[in-house]
Amino acid sequence: MADVTFRNESDGSSFEMTASKAARVLDDIRAWAVTNHFDEVVFWRDADDAQKYWVQLGEQRLNYWVHETTFTEGQHEQVESQMDYARGAQRRSVAGFDKFDK
Repeated sequence: MADVTFRNESDGSSFEMTASKAARVLDDIRAWAVTNHFDEVVFWRDADDAQKYWVQLGEQRLNYWVHETTFTEGQHEQVESQMDYARGAQRRSVAGFDKFDK
């Protein structure tokens, strides 16, 4: 099973996603991570815009974020496409193209 954690960008502290509708989204993210061979997915809450959660797949932090409403509104139907876009950002980064994403 993959670990899905949430952290604050400002100090690195972790926090729980307690939104009542988030459970299904988190289950779908874990399933996606297992299917795509990621042991860890971290969402970093932006210090300047708390509604943006920057994605980290494995050891690599990405230039890609997911909006807080994905979790708070339980938008589980968007999880696969959101995480596929994140994986695309991860592949661009590995290939050295991340500098063009900024």
